[in-house]
Amino acid sequence: MNIFKETIQFNNERYVVELPFRKNWKELSDNFSVAKQRFQNLWRRLQRDKILHSQYLETIQDYLNQEIIEKVKNTEANIHKPVYYLPHQAIKREGRVTTSTRIVFDAASHQTNELSLNDCLWPGPNLNPNLLDVLINFRLNWIAISSDIRQAFLQICLADKHKDVV
Repeated sequence: MNIFKETIQFNNERYVVELPFRKNWKELSDNFSVAKQRFQNLWRRLQRDKILHSQYLETIQDYLNQEIIEKVKNTEANIHKPVYYLPHQAIKREGRVTTSTRIVFDAASHQTNELSLNDCLWPGPNLNPNLLDVLINFRLNWIAISSDIRQAFLQICLADKHKDVV
C-alpha cells in the first residue's frame, strides 16, 4: 500500500500509478508465444461470430479513443526493456443494459516454469465490503440508491515506465 501512496499522481484527467513490483523486472517472462496463441484463438472465435467481432472492434476503438490502450511502438529503444504481452478475451454478457461485450485481460498468463505479471506484483488489500453488512444496511433505510461506475478501473493510467509491461 505504501508503494501506491508514494507513486500515485493526478494529471488533471486521470490518476497515474506505478505497478507495485515485488520482484526484479528481469524475472518477468516474455510471454509473446502464449499471448499470440491466445490471440489466434480469439481471432478464430471472432471470425465465427460477426456480431461479437463488430462489438469487440468497437470496444477496442473506444479504448484507443479514450487512451486506455495505445498501439505498440516497435522501436529499437524497446528491445532491452522488460516486456509482457497481456492476453485478452471477449466476454459476452447477454441482456446487459450497458456494454454487452467487454474485454478481460489476463495478467496470470505465463509460459511453463516462468513468472506471470501477477507473480511479480504485490497483492493489494481486499477493499470489498462484507456482503452481509451491505445487505443489512441496504434493508435498514427507506431509500436505496444503486449506481454503476462505468469502467472505473480502466480510467486509471499506468506510469510511462511501466507501460511496456502490460
